[in-house]
Amino acid sequence: MSKLVKNIMERMVEDKLDQMLPSLGCCTCDVCRTDILCYALNRLKPKYVSSEQGELLSRVDSISITYEAAIMTEIASAVEIVKKNPHHRNK
Repeated sequence: MSKLVKNIMERMVEDKLDQMLPSLGCCTCDVCRTDILCYALNRLKPKYVSSEQGELLSRVDSISITYEAAIMTEIASAVEIVKKNPHHRNK
């Protein structure tokens, strides 16, 4: 029997990053974007679900101001770190 185990925080952070990235003044290449996502996700509490229904209910629950503020704060911190230490190659 296969089970769906999913950290919905990944999608929430990715969606918020997509909204914020144009105004953050940082590199938007895939390497920097992935580094920002990883940094933020490593500092946020994961939210695991095991069904599509659980994902929907958890997303509704997670759209609180507290979660949004925490996600935005970690993204902003990640951007500053990645700007100072980019891993992409200079062209």
